[in-house]
Amino acid sequence: MTIQFFTPRGPGNEVLRLPSSLRRSVKWLPQIGDTFPDFTVDTTQGPLRFWDWAEGSWVHLFSHPGAYTSVCTTELAALADCSSECQAINLKNLALTGATVEDQRAWHEDIHKLFGCVVDFPGASDLNLKLSQLFGMVHDKQEVSRPIRKSFLIDPALQVRLIFEYPTYIGRNIDEVLRVTKAIQLHDRTGAYTPADWDHGDLVIVPDTLPDSEVRRHFASDSVRLTPYLRVVEPKSHLRLVSGTQKQG
Repeated sequence: MTIQFFTPRGPGNEVLRLPSSLRRSVKWLPQIGDTFPDFTVDTTQGPLRFWDWAEGSWVHLFSHPGAYTSVCTTELAALADCSSECQAINLKNLALTGATVEDQRAWHEDIHKLFGCVVDFPGASDLNLKLSQLFGMVHDKQEVSRPIRKSFLIDPALQVRLIFEYPTYIGRNIDEVLRVTKAIQLHDRTGAYTPADWDHGDLVIVPDTLPDSEVRRHFASDSVRLTPYLRVVEPKSHLRLVSGTQKQG
């Protein structure tokens, strides 16, 4: 990986002069479309080599500040509570934090006692924050000793498809993690786009590159052109698109 230096520029392409304390150099700035690098890490479910573990699945790789912390407790409980929904869309979760494996295991037991749900996904231990630093999960202006809440959605080809970043004091919307996974999977299967506030089963946007024959095949409906630049289709209510297959039920 090479070192990249970024020179900030203004609206007229003029170079902006920043104090040296605000300048950044990075080894890797993760972007949508990148292949996520392989790594090995100890977890609550044993040693894990990422590419081997992720093979054939969608992955939600996310960082959180630490074990035995309030907001993180609610996040892990929420993810554990939707385990069956994650399985239905072939989505694996992997938590990354600076806490030890032992602390995370004991904390997961606390979550089970508090909320009655089992944390069935691995918690990875990044004690020196080397992985968190590499993946852009530590923001110095927020905290230097703990990662922020950063999420990567990674597809079965190991490519980054979505990046979320939250400050440490705001918990993720787990429904949004599921929603965008379904939206990306829908796009991959059909070529359709999803509008604002879309949820599974809602009408979708049809790009002009998608012929009506393909629209009917995927959605059992014809598209409707609302304006010269907005074409939509509403899937038949009996169609259920799950995990890369079209099912009726």
